[in-house]
Amino acid sequence: MYTDQIERIDRAIEASRETLTQDIIKLVGIKSVKGPSEPGAPFGRGPRDVLDAVLEMGNSEGFFAVDYNVGVVSLALKDGQPDLGIWIHGDVMPEGQGWNFDPYRAIEYKGRVVGRGSADNKGQLGAMFHLLKIFKELGISLKYNPAIYVGSDEESGMYDMQGIPGNDDARGFCNVCTPPRLSLVADSSFPVGYGGNGTMLMTFSAQKPFQGISILAGQNEDPGKAKATFYGKTVVTHSPIRHPSKPDPNGNMITKLMERLLEDDIVPAEQRSVLEFFKRLSLDIHGDSFGIHVETKDLKPVTVFAQRIDMRGDIPELTISLRYPIEITAEEVIEKMGKEAALYGVSLSKIERQRKPYVLDRNWPVLQKLKEIAQDITKEEKEPYTISGGTYAHWLPNALIYGTDANVPPEDFPADRGKAHGLDECVSLDRLQRAMKIYARALLLLNDMEW
Repeated sequence: MYTDQIERIDRAIEASRETLTQDIIKLVGIKSVKGPSEPGAPFGRGPRDVLDAVLEMGNSEGFFAVDYNVGVVSLALKDGQPDLGIWIHGDVMPEGQGWNFDPYRAIEYKGRVVGRGSADNKGQLGAMFHLLKIFKELGISLKYNPAIYVGSDEESGMYDMQGIPGNDDARGFCNVCTPPRLSLVADSSFPVGYGGNGTMLMTFSAQKPFQGISILAGQNEDPGKAKATFYGKTVVTHSPIRHPSKPDPNGNMITKLMERLLEDDIVPAEQRSVLEFFKRLSLDIHGDSFGIHVETKDLKPVTVFAQRIDMRGDIPELTISLRYPIEITAEEVIEKMGKEAALYGVSLSKIERQRKPYVLDRNWPVLQKLKEIAQDITKEEKEPYTISGGTYAHWLPNALIYGTDANVPPEDFPADRGKAHGLDECVSLDRLQRAMKIYARALLLLNDMEW
């Protein structure tokens, strides 16, 4: 039915490659790591600058641009409340050290754009903007009103969605705005995601001060580095940067640092127990020894990621990112891990960024049709999936994760290079254009469905 329109759209997608590339490079050039809150910029100047750039792009092309004044903006094809939202985020993780490319002076290299945020999520932002621009330029009319929604705190707790009490600039989109009837989140893989684990950050603190020892790990300026200074001696360890949903079962830089410190008899016995607990947290990535590992039906198992160590005065504090399925409650996790920590002279001192697990009906007709479209283009028979990472789909009604499978490093990149959140992050332009074709067909199909 839409054969002629699809052919025209596909030709326009192919013709857009050069301008798409330049727009992604421009967006990557904005260092949008979360920073200090400012008036009108609740998540820092960099994330706000991305939103301003999106509004400028939208206004220049005649989209109906809206700033919700909560750290979220949208660009719609029509005036009025959008019915379908394509959700993307403009904030990025800290770049760390050790890049072979300049993280904020992106370039095209072997069919990829290389730079911080190119794969997560600015490449998708550029692609979806150009897709709606193509629909607009070709005069393709839809019964509903599609829009791109761009947030600015996805990487740091999604407070653009849930809000920060007492901050009028961060009241939370879900608290004060009307979400679209259906949302697609372009921040993972095809064919389609229908659920996600709950998450929370948990901070464990030594109950007694550490005299003469300072420990830091996973700091923003170098997320893969851990460092301890004690009695005139310094120990430094490193590990590759990984996504918190995919911890290494062999541990990371925190594991290595704890092992080095425990080898040294200079560390007092009462401090050794704290270091032993920190080491245990960094290695038990599924929480088996804490009694929180459970069998699951749809979602991923519990994952524990030892993320960073800070010093609060003389007190070392280890923060973990923990993801859990619906078969165990946050309260059960908190109780069991808190009791175990106390045996080591450690307290569970803080819990934040909580997000509940969710699962949608995988037989939902909209989900099944979106799956078929993706399979037809990718030629892959993958099935609907759930994730252990977090996306905006956790917060929105009727939200599905849809693509884009675009984080594909070139063959000459080492295995530890090119990934999202990692060094020399990159996005494949071929894959982005493939995703645009999938989304184009989805937009046309949804025109004929009740949802």
